[in-house]
Amino acid sequence: MANLNVAYQEMRDAATRLTTGQDEITTKLNELKGFIESLISSGFVTDQASVAFGESYRQFTQGATDTVAALTNLGQYLRTAATTLEDADTQLASGLRG
Repeated sequence: MANLNVAYQEMRDAATRLTTGQDEITTKLNELKGFIESLISSGFVTDQASVAFGESYRQFTQGATDTVAALTNLGQYLRTAATTLEDADTQLASGLRG
């Protein structure tokens, strides 16, 4: 049984999907934030409830954005791992070839 089976391009493709996913989610979060800001400025205006809702939604958006930002780090990890493993394989083969 193999202890290592690595598809370098699949790892790189996954990294790209993570980064793209992060961008898409961040874009959607910002779009929704704008929608909610518009709502609490004209369609849902109260002395306290709309203000509290707006603050809560802003906190949610910030927390979600911070969490989703980790996708970039995970993608970078996959890219680095693919490159490192590919380089190690090349170096091991070169060592045998002399």
